[in-house]
Amino acid sequence: MTGIVLKRAAMALAMVGGVLLLTAIGMSLVSMIGRRLFSAPITGDIELLQMLVAVAVVCFLPLCEVNDRHIRVDIVATLFPAGLNRALLAISHLMLALVSALLVWRTALLAVDSLDYGAQSVQLGIPQWIPQVAMLPGLALLGVCALHQSVLRLIGGGREAATGGESP
Repeated sequence: MTGIVLKRAAMALAMVGGVLLLTAIGMSLVSMIGRRLFSAPITGDIELLQMLVAVAVVCFLPLCEVNDRHIRVDIVATLFPAGLNRALLAISHLMLALVSALLVWRTALLAVDSLDYGAQSVQLGIPQWIPQVAMLPGLALLGVCALHQSVLRLIGGGREAATGGESP
């Protein structure tokens, strides 16, 4: 049940990330056409692109984790017994959860500092705390999904068999 809820939440967040990415692509295209044809690009298009893509990338991370689709190099893992492979995977997912928690904490502090000091983007004057706060749900959900994957590995479940191969 928890896995289904996490997968749906991760999919919803990835959809938000997809909309943000499509928005960034559309804005960039309009700006390039405006620049070439009318010498009138969208002011601050690079700032907006950077903010949108940063938030979009964070939105995709939980879906990657909940589906256990991170890149993994299993050169020596095939030599280990199944139980050891499961333990190593559990530890790696747990480490990702800890890194995610650290990122949530530090990004939240950064957003608070940006708000307190009135930090703004250079060209458009967009408050920096807005995209920073927008990254927090993705980072938090990433951590929860990583914890879930770690528990699945500890109890011997999950998408992959202990040898690292795909299950049907």
